[in-house]
Amino acid sequence: MKRFLQSLLYTMLFTAFMSSCDQEFEVDLDQIPIESELKRFDRAFYGTDTANFKAEIEALKDDFGPFFSDQQELIFFRNQRLDEQNQRLFEISEQQFGDLEEWKVSLNNMLKRYYYYFGSEDTIETYTYISSLDFNYPVVFAKPYLFIELDMYLGEKGKEFYKFLPEYLQFHHQPAFMLRDAAYEIAKAQGPPPAEPATLLDAMIYHGKVLKLTERLLGKVSEDVLLVYPQKKYQFAQAHEKDMWIYFIENQLLFKTDQEVQRRFIEVAPFSKFRTKTDPETPGRIGRWFGYRIVDAFLNENSNLTLQDLLNERDSRKILKLSRYKP
Repeated sequence: MKRFLQSLLYTMLFTAFMSSCDQEFEVDLDQIPIESELKRFDRAFYGTDTANFKAEIEALKDDFGPFFSDQQELIFFRNQRLDEQNQRLFEISEQQFGDLEEWKVSLNNMLKRYYYYFGSEDTIETYTYISSLDFNYPVVFAKPYLFIELDMYLGEKGKEFYKFLPEYLQFHHQPAFMLRDAAYEIAKAQGPPPAEPATLLDAMIYHGKVLKLTERLLGKVSEDVLLVYPQKKYQFAQAHEKDMWIYFIENQLLFKTDQEVQRRFIEVAPFSKFRTKTDPETPGRIGRWFGYRIVDAFLNENSNLTLQDLLNERDSRKILKLSRYKP
């Protein structure tokens, strides 16, 4: 009987714990009446009749105004429309994404969470397009517009266009990361980066905040997708979290402001540079993951705080202290 009661108690505690974890991401989306539309400039543009191109381009301006300006000439759009590589990219994107119906639902829910946390005074208009392989800006958020380049998320279907990239960058161009990147760009716009000169800890906490906001916008998402980490490297980070943190402490790196430290642990790279033989097994940008872990612990320890409170707190040392982070 005693064992049964103990087992029952453990089950109740576990259920309560899991419920509290789930509540972090529970948003009553039904209370947000705004339904977002995905505007497919890619389909509209590559569906134009080139024999009557001028009139067809004029007809697009009403629905796709952000793509047009007085300075753009018809010849620019004609060249884009007739470019063989662009046509191939559009064809592959159609094979990869089709009508994007399921993705539209996820996008709509993500934007509802944005309105829930940050208000709906300015609604966001989302457009997809073919960018001619603009690797620098796969997603652009310029409020109130969200632009998404479908040709940046073709995965295996687009490997002929990505093959010149290092393998770790090719990994970023999978369809699974498209919504994540859209949420990330929106999250990044909610607060300024730390003032210079920023310490490694400042950079960690800043990126941790962005990742936490991204997570809240997406709802439940695995950490490896959130961080854009290959599963094997993510597992290595989990297994060696304590060792890596000790390395930062023992080498007094957290409060260093030199750019070399930022390059080793914050910037995009094939792996993080601890200067050990296991470096190639680590994921790049490991400092961002530590920032996420600290921010996550901070919110768990201070459950009365809102996301806006998190954004308003600019003291990275205070966040670390109050997080009681200890891997």
